[in-house]
Amino acid sequence: MGGLSEHTIFLFVLQLGIIIFLARIFGEFAAKLGQPVMVGEVLAGVFLGPLVLGSFAPAVYSSLFPKGDVTNYLLEGISWVCILFLLIITGLEIDVSASIRHVKRNILTSLLAFVLPFLAVFVYFSYLPYPKYPPNIPSVYVDLLVATALSVAATPVIAKILFDLKILRSIVGLNILTAGVLGEIWEWSILGTVLSLIVHNSVGFSAVFKPLIVMILYIGFCLTLGRVIVDKVFTWFGVRTENTTTVLSLLFSLALLNGALAHAFGLHVIFGAFVAGIMAGESHRITPYMRQSIQDLILSVFAPIFFVLIGMKLYLQGADQWLYMFLLLIVSSFFKVLGGHLGALLGGMGKRNAFAVGCGLNTQGTTGIIIALIGRELGVFPDELFSLIVVISILTALIVGPTLKWAIQDMRRPLAKFFAAKNVFLDVVGQTKEEVITNIASLLAERNIVQDENMIREAIWEREKLMTTAIGDGVAIPHARLPNLKVPILGFFRLRHPVDFNSPDNKPVQIVFLELTDRDDDGMQLNIVSQIAHFLASPHSIRRLLQCQREEDVYHVLSFDEKK
Repeated sequence: MGGLSEHTIFLFVLQLGIIIFLARIFGEFAAKLGQPVMVGEVLAGVFLGPLVLGSFAPAVYSSLFPKGDVTNYLLEGISWVCILFLLIITGLEIDVSASIRHVKRNILTSLLAFVLPFLAVFVYFSYLPYPKYPPNIPSVYVDLLVATALSVAATPVIAKILFDLKILRSIVGLNILTAGVLGEIWEWSILGTVLSLIVHNSVGFSAVFKPLIVMILYIGFCLTLGRVIVDKVFTWFGVRTENTTTVLSLLFSLALLNGALAHAFGLHVIFGAFVAGIMAGESHRITPYMRQSIQDLILSVFAPIFFVLIGMKLYLQGADQWLYMFLLLIVSSFFKVLGGHLGALLGGMGKRNAFAVGCGLNTQGTTGIIIALIGRELGVFPDELFSLIVVISILTALIVGPTLKWAIQDMRRPLAKFFAAKNVFLDVVGQTKEEVITNIASLLAERNIVQDENMIREAIWEREKLMTTAIGDGVAIPHARLPNLKVPILGFFRLRHPVDFNSPDNKPVQIVFLELTDRDDDGMQLNIVSQIAHFLASPHSIRRLLQCQREEDVYHVLSFDEKK
């Protein structure tokens, strides 16, 4: 079978099984501690790698992951496939129109989040008495490459964290991701310049501007003619077999082919997969159900493999390296967060949200590791310095989740305590308010939010018959108090067509907030109503809810205060 022995196949299958299993265990443990799942997946890799398993059970480690074995290359290859699939589902969620509306903020954020840490690390490392400089390379070239490696932002890590925290489609999440992607332009342009200095001892025009020009042309083509071609392909296949399996195979092939195309143009393959997701994201053939099914598959199987393998790279040679690692980690992280914060702030974002953007960009992750590998292959980074960069890259991948989660806590509206993403429903049908209430109860039962559909419908309708729950401006807040309801339920429903609810201002209702509380809890119902009223006090809030295209968008509008 292609030169692979039975033992190699056995070992590879065993490795994958252990990796996926431990990723799930550590991921679930992290989630129970209130941390992003990705943190647990990386820690699973640390456990399986040389730092833990290799130190405490070296015989087991060497048997399971033998050095120089062909399975190492197989794992490396599958990890790249995993990262491409992660990036395409990230691209699917990108709102291009929103990114264009905030283009000034995105550019400022990406520039400052790269330039400030680059200058700070370069100056600091230049004066740091680091004893491991290679003898045949000018120290300034080493300093420049170290500064580049510690100034980048890893788009795959950012994407996974935003998925875990469920803020990818929020204003903050979109700013973080878009700035991270734009940062790829500055990062690879600077990297090309530094590599030209190292290899040729000079800087050519092509080294500096070619990556920038090619990337702009590539994005322009993909987001214009490319989107039309992709939509035509999806439509052609959808006419015959409109199902998730067809869309899944088309998306995966698109990620791989567009990644290869990007590489042929001198760009990175992961950038091509991300742009492929944006190209496919506007296709009406990809339904919300398909998106969720594809996300579940990739985030539960493929993405964990990649992040476990990242954690397995964690290893530091010599105790004296820890001091240098700590100092560089502090400097690079401080100025990365500061740069992202200032860029978002200058772009018009509130202070707390801008700080969250800075925290979300603070991860070198995979990109830092790639640059470290390039530096080692060119002889610029000796093993000690290579290990130092890799450790910092992995540590920032570990800390970005908890720090971003901490940063967004103050952004959550009080409504978020009672609200869940699955409680959002769009395009609810009904000609009368009685039909609307009946359909609302049915929808809640379909998603297992409530168990007794008939009891809910009757309780809501009995309250509605006493007095209309419409409050004006096209909004109604029907509510009911139920026996033994331990946790309040708040649901959002946007009607396909406005319906007469006998509103005090005679405007038909299109937005419905449903509130279910315990019969014996007198204060909770008023508390939730007051929070809804506070949110709706601004006409801008209602307009935003009517403009949202997806359920996830509504959830973010209701859960996060974007003005803070």
